[in-house]
Amino acid sequence: MMDGTASRGRSVMTDDKHIDDADDGRIDDDPVHDARHDETADDYADDVFRELGDDGMETDGSDDETTPGDAGASATDIPTTGTMTDAANVTARRRPKPLTVALIAVFAAGAVFAGWTVTRSILDLNARNHATALADCRSARSQYTETLTGYTPAARQAATLLKDTAGIENSDTRDRLQQRMDDLRTADVESPAELDCAADMGTKDLAALADRYGKASSMMADGLISIRYDADTLRQMKDGLNAQDVRKRLTALIARGRLAYDRSSGKADETARGTLRNAIDTAQAVLDTTPSDASDAVNEQIQPLSEATAKVIALMPLDCHFTDCVALTFDDGPNKQTTPKVLDALKSAGVPATFFLQGRFVSGSNVKLVGRMAAEGHSVGSMSWRHTQMHAMGSDQLAKWFKDTDSVISSASGKPVTLFRPPDGAWSDVLRAQAKASGQAMILWGVDPGDWGERDADEIEKRTLDGVYAGSIISLRDGNPETVKALPGIIKGLQGKGYHIVTVDTLLAGDIQPGSVAYGLNDVQ
Repeated sequence: MMDGTASRGRSVMTDDKHIDDADDGRIDDDPVHDARHDETADDYADDVFRELGDDGMETDGSDDETTPGDAGASATDIPTTGTMTDAANVTARRRPKPLTVALIAVFAAGAVFAGWTVTRSILDLNARNHATALADCRSARSQYTETLTGYTPAARQAATLLKDTAGIENSDTRDRLQQRMDDLRTADVESPAELDCAADMGTKDLAALADRYGKASSMMADGLISIRYDADTLRQMKDGLNAQDVRKRLTALIARGRLAYDRSSGKADETARGTLRNAIDTAQAVLDTTPSDASDAVNEQIQPLSEATAKVIALMPLDCHFTDCVALTFDDGPNKQTTPKVLDALKSAGVPATFFLQGRFVSGSNVKLVGRMAAEGHSVGSMSWRHTQMHAMGSDQLAKWFKDTDSVISSASGKPVTLFRPPDGAWSDVLRAQAKASGQAMILWGVDPGDWGERDADEIEKRTLDGVYAGSIISLRDGNPETVKALPGIIKGLQGKGYHIVTVDTLLAGDIQPGSVAYGLNDVQ
């Protein structure tokens, strides 16, 4: 009886052989070899399909079974055809599958190629973006340079014109031109000219620089329109300004020159004063002989007269007619608690003041306080014996009050009393006559911050600084603690506005005499 395995093997071999014969159209001579070859090929195909995910493939279990055979068979016997087929199947399953390897290789190669393609695309895109940014930057710089070429000379001419027309006041055209020039200077439109679009710059940096060029070009282009227009208008104003405006300016300069000449007597070098005198006479002669519609000859006198006047003023001591000055004054002292603090603040700031004292307070320790005022460079005046309005007093009473007050003040200060402030600013012709008889000018004020009322230090300071003007006399009270607190801020604020703080004597030097009534510089009766 034939082995069952061999029988099945031959059966499979026979079936496959017929199939192969049908497929190949030929008959092999070795049926065993053909069967073994065909089964191996079928198993290999099964493995390929299984690798590709064919879960439905099954292994023929009969190939792994052992069918009892003849009693004389042993493990060392030559294997049957079925056994050889099983061995071939195992060997085929264990060795690498060419198709699988090929598929994996194709997939890996595709992935690498795709990655390289993406990377290459990104690099190409970055390169194109950088090239575009570089081209845009250079184009923007070219436009900027072209605009700058037209802007630079126009801006220089406008700056020169503004300087030449500095004396023109209340001109909308000049103000507009000045504002436009200031805006362009603030925007710093000329600084990008020092930069360049370099190939080694990043794309973002190139884009930012191109944007900066564009904005600067736009500002210059817009500015040029108004600059040229306003400059032409202002130039015409300058040329035709002339006639009446130039004559008015020269007339004012002649008056200032004469004031400087008169006030410099005994105070400045005579050679300089002689030069000023000649400049004044020449300017006046030209002004008198030049037709009213001519300006060139008149305009030529402005500079030499201005320079001669400025030289004489520079040689003089401080004169508030040529310098912005203000005078701080304090009423109703001395006060032994607060006046020393006022003096300390003034000393710390290095500025003088004028004190108007009540005679009744100049006694005891306050006598030394008055002496300190005078010793530290302050002016000391009178406010009568006490704070009482005097305009209704008779002449005899006025005479006694003046005499008694002046006596104690001059004794304490060591100087005669030449300044008098009527209480509350109330005065009459009789009071004025008595002040004149006592050798005193009446000093009132132009700025009153109201520290006689219930105002705090901040308000006192603000009201003082808001009301001040060149040549003003400021009325304060050294007995008010809030005024003492406000004083450092007042001094700093006045100096910040460019004012020189002086005594009343200095402010009104040469302008007052006994019997004068003064409210401020150039405001004397």
